[in-house]
Amino acid sequence: GGYLAFIGYFCLEAGVALCIGKSMTTISDWAYLLEPRSLLLATPGLLAALILTIISRKAKNDAVLPTAMVAIPALFYLVLYFCSVTLDEARDSGWIGEETPPVAPKELIHLVDFNLVHWSMIKKCMGTWVGMLFVVAFASCLDIAAVSIDMGKPLDTNKEMVTVGASNFMSGLLFGFTGSYIFSQTIFTYRTGCHSRLVGVFIMAAYLFVCVSPINILSVAPLFFL
Repeated sequence: GGYLAFIGYFCLEAGVALCIGKSMTTISDWAYLLEPRSLLLATPGLLAALILTIISRKAKNDAVLPTAMVAIPALFYLVLYFCSVTLDEARDSGWIGEETPPVAPKELIHLVDFNLVHWSMIKKCMGTWVGMLFVVAFASCLDIAAVSIDMGKPLDTNKEMVTVGASNFMSGLLFGFTGSYIFSQTIFTYRTGCHSRLVGVFIMAAYLFVCVSPINILSVAPLFFL
């Protein structure tokens, strides 16, 4: 319970910080919402979060939640259109992220330069690596427990941990980051009633599209919905 409560608070705080464009790391940072402009920028995000929370708890039809997730940003663009507000004007007002040029997929390869690695530091990093191994393993156990609670039935923890381990191993080979379950995505998919593996294929295809897209998605998407 405490773990899920902290994750919820962290997501809420990070979401508000993203909406207002300011860093929030302490309780006192919530005072930013006393500023009229920050409160205005945060309001759509807070309302969207409230709406999605109510829908996820009350809706009986599986299509309601994903439909709402599409409708909310679509409504934002409709408001801009009917109010004759351009994306640049919305960006200047803080509703959309800064415009940055997209990075070509081939440029990602150039981020890896083994000549810049200080191999002598490996020994000093071993303790941190071992510690992260236990942290990620423990976090994954908590994520599995969270999914089990929401589903109302137990999962095969060993099988799920093997999945996490294999995923992290492949991520490391491809210069990615370690991690555990994105249990919010898992729970969302479960609540929509779609239990097909095609969900994972679709998400993978969507991420690849974002990667190769000539448009930087973060430069056109509303900050309150990222």
